[in-house]
Order: sequence, then structure tokens, then C-alpha cells
Amino acid sequence: MLKLNIKTENYWLDLGLGVRVKVRPCTSPIFYTARAFMNKRLTDIGEEYRKRKEIGASLDDLPDVSNPEIREALAEEYLARGLARSAIVDWEGILEADGNDPAPATPEKIDELMTGFWSIAATFSQQYTGVRELIDAEKKDLSAALNGTSETAQNTAKTVPTAKQKNSKVLAKTARSKKTPPKQ
Repeated sequence: MLKLNIKTENYWLDLGLGVRVKVRPCTSPIFYTARAFMNKRLTDIGEEYRKRKEIGASLDDLPDVSNPEIREALAEEYLARGLARSAIVDWEGILEADGNDPAPATPEKIDELMTGFWSIAATFSQQYTGVRELIDAEKKDLSAALNGTSETAQNTAKTVPTAKQKNSKVLAKTARSKKTPPKQ
């Protein structure tokens, strides 16, 4: 089940390690902008890789985009970076590398944060896109029912009496009729 309680105001996410980011609500335009960022970066790397490979130039400084696991990892990284670039408007707990001055939330600094600290990037992606909420909702609403199905519905079967209930009914009948009950 999905509740349409969509946020309309900027809000803070706690990402751990003393880092907080203030973000715009995760809307479709922000997501699609992030996906376009990801696609552009992957296309640029792929084209450069092919050009160099064709002429026999060194590929040492490029990721091996012929490897599907590397392509998937790059897609995750660029999507997280694109989301962060589109969403983050402010932050706390991020300092410049050469001192104790707060770092500004610029696209370049956001890239540094997302590429330099994988745990921050993963936490940001999960919290910002609501993956954690979906997982919690799945645990709550779609957990396996007692009969093993993954969906629950109104029970339409009549309750079956237990053996004890059956025996007490049989004994009640025999007490009224004064007959011995048959052996079961």
C-alpha cells in the first residue's frame, strides 16, 4: 500500500558520521534529471572507451565498461551523484579538506562526498528515494501469512472445531440421549 503523503518542503536527512543534508523533495523531475546525469556520464565513458580501444590507446585510466558488474556499479554511482546534485541544497558536518571551514554544498563538493564515502552515498540514496520506507512497508504489509502466502485477505472459511470441542459436543449429546458414544 502506498500513502500519498508527498513532502513539499525541503527537509533534513541524517546520513551518519555527523553528516546531515537538507534536500528538496524527491519528485519525478529530480529523479529523471539524476537519471539523465547518469546516462550522460555512462555514454561519455563508453564513447571514450570505444575510441581508445579502436586506436589501441591506453585504457588504464578508464573503467572497464565491457564488464557488466563495473557498468552496474558505475550506474549506481552516477545515479546517486545525480540525485545528490539535484536534491542537496545545504548540509552540516562537511568540512574543507585543508582546514576546519565548512565546505559549501556545490556540485563539485557533492561529487567529492558521494565518490569519497560510499556509506554516505548508499545511505543517502536509500533515505532520499524512500527505499527504506518501501522495505519497512513490505515487511509490515506483505509479510507472509500463517499459511505461507505473501498476501493477506479476509478469511472466508468457517472455523473448524478442535478435537476437544468435538469430544465435548459428543459427550453433551450422549448425556441427553443416555447412549454410549461410538469409539473414535
